[in-house]
Amino acid sequence: MTQIDVPAKIAQIAELEAKAGASSITTALRASATALSDVATWTTSHGAPADWTGDAAEAADHAMTAFGKDADAVTAALEKATGACDTYVDQVVQLTADREGLEADRIELNNDIDALLAEIESSTEEDVPALQTKAQTLRSRATTMRGGITGFWERVTAAEDRFIDVLRSVDTKAEATDAATSSGRPDTGELINQLKNVGTEPAAITAWWNGLSDAEREALKISDPDLVGNLNGIPTGDRDEANRTSLQRDLDYLNGIGEDGEQLTDDQRRHLTNAESARDALNIPAAMGHDDVDVNLIVFQPTAFNGDGAAAVSYGDPDTADNTAVIVPGIMNDGASIAGQGRDAYTLYREGIRNGESMASIAWMGYDSPNWNPQGVLDYPGSGLDIGSVVTEDKAIAGGHALSDFVDGLRATDEGDRSHLSVIGHSYGSTTAAHAAAGDGLDADSLTLIGSPGAGGDDVNGVGDLHMPEGSVYAGSADNDFVSWLGRDGDLGMGQDPTQADFGAKVFGVDPGADFHAENIGQGVTNHTSYFAEDSQSLDNLTKIAQGDEPDIVGGRTQEANDYAKDWARDEVVHQADRAVDAVVDEVEETYEDGKKWIGDRWDDVTRIF
Repeated sequence: MTQIDVPAKIAQIAELEAKAGASSITTALRASATALSDVATWTTSHGAPADWTGDAAEAADHAMTAFGKDADAVTAALEKATGACDTYVDQVVQLTADREGLEADRIELNNDIDALLAEIESSTEEDVPALQTKAQTLRSRATTMRGGITGFWERVTAAEDRFIDVLRSVDTKAEATDAATSSGRPDTGELINQLKNVGTEPAAITAWWNGLSDAEREALKISDPDLVGNLNGIPTGDRDEANRTSLQRDLDYLNGIGEDGEQLTDDQRRHLTNAESARDALNIPAAMGHDDVDVNLIVFQPTAFNGDGAAAVSYGDPDTADNTAVIVPGIMNDGASIAGQGRDAYTLYREGIRNGESMASIAWMGYDSPNWNPQGVLDYPGSGLDIGSVVTEDKAIAGGHALSDFVDGLRATDEGDRSHLSVIGHSYGSTTAAHAAAGDGLDADSLTLIGSPGAGGDDVNGVGDLHMPEGSVYAGSADNDFVSWLGRDGDLGMGQDPTQADFGAKVFGVDPGADFHAENIGQGVTNHTSYFAEDSQSLDNLTKIAQGDEPDIVGGRTQEANDYAKDWARDEVVHQADRAVDAVVDEVEETYEDGKKWIGDRWDDVTRIF
């Protein structure tokens, strides 16, 4: 039989030694550069102590100046190294995707080769022309494939060489000094002045930032990460890099104090707790074995609000996601609880991507929620004053302004088709979100209020006062969620219950939650905090809203919110009275049995005597 030239199968393409996870190295480099930048700034602005004079003062000034220049030189070297590392990691991400594509093509080609060989085994001479044609096609594909693989490894080598060349260009003191004094080095002071002139509108900030060079953006993330990371209008990826830099810097510094045997102050301990919670929130997907999730630290202000802290973590990239949800938590939350809030946000994220659309779910703890330490409830004006603020709406109003600005920032950095953006306010966070909508305005496609104690004060009497698009306000409450019984106007109220039928919101189904009494008040708390519980009716409906779909609508409440509380209190009096009677009966029965036993014992004593 005529020979048919079938190409050899192609071996598996080796995986890259460098991984996208090497971005942690970039963060570490950037954090080191930031720490050195802080040192350089401090030393150049401080000389000899004020009471030093003469040669000693001059020597001290000279030493501080020299040290400051050296620190700045190392900072300049790290700026270049960090920029190169960041570029290399981006290239690794692209190369990894390219390899996966080549591997898929290789497997398909090898399967087609196996299929042709099997076909040849059972063929006749008459089949030869058709088989020759198929073999020629496979040879052409194999040649193209081998060329693609060769080109792939050439790109890998080129990326590595560029990275190494940059590192080698600043690996001596002289080269670092040259980098620090180079006319091409970005002037971060001048850039900050430009930013001040830009103003605070997120859209203007986005345009200014996008007009900077890569080197200028990198220099700012090193010199001013706290500013870049928390500025609405800076793209999500850049905010994340800046905030991770601040996070790593803080963890290194605060943990270093303990490692040196020193005691952290109370403020430092709170700072460390907030930083560790942000780190834990970032690690939630990886801890569950989900290494492919794009997690972003969009807000990181661990000392904000008198140490309570502020943070926001996004699961998914809101700049590119089809759907974006911003979750606003309520009382008893601060920077230290962002990991707990992150778990709810990540649960919504996992549900939200099931339909094949991309999703960003954001746990936003960016306002000063009423909070307290149970051990300091009587500490006035400390924790006691903080939790006392829950009876007013001041913090919800301030938080509403911050939420509006944050959402404007998301809109400004949105890329491509406009993301469907939902705001979900829970508990006191629903009051905060309602104030955002009724006050500054909320550039969102929907507003959802769950477990709400009130929809934003006396000025909000229905959905029309929230200024949202028609039909885009949703509300849901568990029947046994005691916080949802608080809605009322007046000095002791935070506005109308949004699940009331006459409020006008679309009320969706929520599991009622179990009955509870004073002795198991924890069940009541569970009822209030379970809206994102897996397999719950509320989570299913929240997911639909976040995806831009309609949830399962039910009728709104027709009984006033406070009447639920009154009914519970009335029933609780009966319940506690029954418990008290039962307790007395149990005590009488126990006393009777004890007395009966005592008499029996005494009778036994008497019979033994006689």
